[in-house]
Amino acid sequence: MDCSEACQHLNDLNRGRLEAGLAEAVRAHLAGCPSCADALRLDAELRARIRAEVPRYTAPPALRARIQALLSEAALAPPAPIRRAGWRDWLVGRPWTVGSFAGALAIVLLAWTGSLWFARDPVALLATRAIDEHAEYVKETMARPAADPLAVLRELKRQVDYAFEPVFQGDSQVELVTGMVSDLPGRRAATFVYRDRAKRYATLYLMPEAGIAIPAEGRMPIESFRPHHREVSGRHLLLWKQGSLACLIVSDLDKAGTAALFLKIRKAA
Repeated sequence: MDCSEACQHLNDLNRGRLEAGLAEAVRAHLAGCPSCADALRLDAELRARIRAEVPRYTAPPALRARIQALLSEAALAPPAPIRRAGWRDWLVGRPWTVGSFAGALAIVLLAWTGSLWFARDPVALLATRAIDEHAEYVKETMARPAADPLAVLRELKRQVDYAFEPVFQGDSQVELVTGMVSDLPGRRAATFVYRDRAKRYATLYLMPEAGIAIPAEGRMPIESFRPHHREVSGRHLLLWKQGSLACLIVSDLDKAGTAALFLKIRKAA
């Protein structure tokens, strides 16, 4: 892969939208190309600054309840009959083309069906945000050496108001690169970024478990444990509860590697 082709995929790599094979090819190019790696780093710094400086607001629970109620009513209501002559008259009286109207209608339908999907699968919203954050952390830490685990833990304990220790601090196969606090939907998470010898990354989010329901389906047997598993954008996700915490891993490793990392994290607690 040359620089021209790699640059076409940096934006999608940033957002976790590349298939696993293509993502690995781009990362391999970045590992040997300082120019492209620098472009990725500059973009990561800009996005990190935007995330840090732009205010974020959490919608009140009452608004969420109203939206879900309206979506449920819309899903159950019978479709209204369409008066064909009326639709034709309405279209003729508008300045846009039929093509642009069809495009606008497609966007509305996509947003509506997407809202229904998130309402039925609340973990999807958490997973989507966690994947986006993970992609940013990977870019920001590509050239960063391993961190001092004790310093990372000490700093995070100052920033969150709940207990999350003990935490897997790395070993001869996996190193702890950094730690920070992430803003996930409706909650803050103590976050740890790991890197293995093959330069593959995984992000661990630890957050208060209140309000997070672990889906019964999609469980993945790992020794005596059964975390919820799903694969999104070529990444493996594991979600489970541990004491008073909800724990989420977003991993670039393969399924077996993700399971092995889960055991290290789970048994360290």
